[in-house]
Order: sequence, then C-alpha cells, then structure tokens
Amino acid sequence: MGTVHSGGPDLKAVAKNLGFTAPVQDVDQSDAPGLFTQSVLDVTKLKPRPIRPEWILEGQPEARCASLSMSTRGWGSTDHWSCTAGKFRWHYGWDEAVLFLEGEVKITDESGKVYLGQPGVSLFFPAGTSAVWEVPSYIRKIAFNQRPVPLLPHLACRVVDKLRGITGRFAAKANGL
Repeated sequence: MGTVHSGGPDLKAVAKNLGFTAPVQDVDQSDAPGLFTQSVLDVTKLKPRPIRPEWILEGQPEARCASLSMSTRGWGSTDHWSCTAGKFRWHYGWDEAVLFLEGEVKITDESGKVYLGQPGVSLFFPAGTSAVWEVPSYIRKIAFNQRPVPLLPHLACRVVDKLRGITGRFAAKANGL
C-alpha cells in the first residue's frame, strides 16, 4: 500500500485496504441543510496538533489531527489522528474509544499492562487515566471522545429510566442502547 502519511494517497485503495467502502458522494443536490455530519477519512486533511512538550519522553513525535464531527452540545467528538515515532505519556481528560487504522503502537497503562495497537484493534481509555505510548514509526487512528457525565446527573438519569421501565411509559434501555 505504500506510505499513506507521506503524500497524496489513492484514497479508494486505502479505504479498500482498511475494509471501508470508497467515500460516498453527496447524492442530494438540494441546498437544504442536512441534519447529519458527514466526513471522509483523508490523511491530507490532518493538521499539526503538537503533543505537549512535558508529555514527551523520547524522540520528537509529530501528531496531526482532523476533527470529523462534534456533538451539538460539545459533549462528544470524533477525530482522525496520526503520530510519527516517539514515546510520550498521554493524559485522558475525556473518555476515548479508538480504532487503529494504520501502523503500530505499544501502550502501557498505569498498572504496567501493555497493549498493542494495530489496524483493526479498538481500545477504550477512561477519563482521568494516563498511558505511555511508544510509536516505533507511525500510528493512525479514529478517536471517539465523550465528556463523562457527572455522577449526580448520571444517577438521576438512571433513576428516571428505571421509573419509566417500571411504569411502562417507555421501555427501559438495556446497556444504554
């Protein structure tokens, strides 16, 4: 497939190699605003997003990022992110679920457990945790970020959902789905 991060890749070939379909064109020709945010993974749209210097442990990792979507109230976002070789500590302020698309990374959690990130692997990082990332040459991912709901509103929502389930007014949702 060649090095996707070094210049204008053939996006259809990249999508095919990653198991995605080719980007869909907007078939709606109207000027009406849409309700949904539509984005395409495009490594040429990644912009420099430097890692905090105090987090860098070895090397000179260069991170790049493009925002794919933002929730209407700012509680969630989806980002396309890449990074070159280096070792750094990352502190998670939000819950973050990632899906690795390209490259490889060794991630060590606070207890010393090591995880291998590579294409097709998903990891979840809870807000308030930290991890050491060791990138041998390059890593690229999609990150799904969500600000954690504070404890009291979370508990209140669970009570309301339970009451709705008991009264039969609304079906209770299993596992938040």
